[in-house]
Amino acid sequence: MQQLFYHDFPYRPFADTYEHLQSSPSSKAFIRLFHAAPDLSELAVYVNRKQVMKPMPYSHLTAYMEWDEGMYEIEVFKLATNERILHSRIRFKSGEVYTLCITGARAGFALLTEQQTPLIKQEDLSALTFVQLSPDLPSIDIYERDQGIISKELDYVNSTHIHHFSPNKYHFELKAAGTQSVLLDIPKVHLQTKRAYLILLHGFANGEPELMAKVVLSRQL
Repeated sequence: MQQLFYHDFPYRPFADTYEHLQSSPSSKAFIRLFHAAPDLSELAVYVNRKQVMKPMPYSHLTAYMEWDEGMYEIEVFKLATNERILHSRIRFKSGEVYTLCITGARAGFALLTEQQTPLIKQEDLSALTFVQLSPDLPSIDIYERDQGIISKELDYVNSTHIHHFSPNKYHFELKAAGTQSVLLDIPKVHLQTKRAYLILLHGFANGEPELMAKVVLSRQL
């Protein structure tokens, strides 16, 4: 994950919101937005000075939008006060897939890109990436209950490498790094063949809204 701009615990499955998108070659870039800033209830998002989302409630993930290749100006405003909290310029490439994550708390907000791989090379497997967007969550180790540890010391505004799994249901656990203290259970994650998934960790580890895991599909081209 690349941080583009930074300015001076129950599991809730989202299976019903999975997006099934047809595979087809395209000259467009595919971009969606995720509101993961727990301090902000509603946002307005502008791209090249044009409004693309208003209001955007907390924990909302938009559908993919098709944009031409090029440089874009992204602005995010706090809806209640019309205060601009983020401003960034990002170049998107055709044929690539992105999730833009708005995160942070009062001390500062960040706009991050999570670039999804458009192809799964192992045809009989699924792909999974964890993205850490919780401002007060300590460094974590990620375990699969039957397989053991799969990722160490994942920090805020970072993501894991792509992990590949056989199609099945999995039970993941987030533990404080170097300990056996479970901070969040993520049970019954059903991974299907030739699908790529993100698990977006957001909310406060200590406070409201509480820490959650949002499981979403990535678009496959």
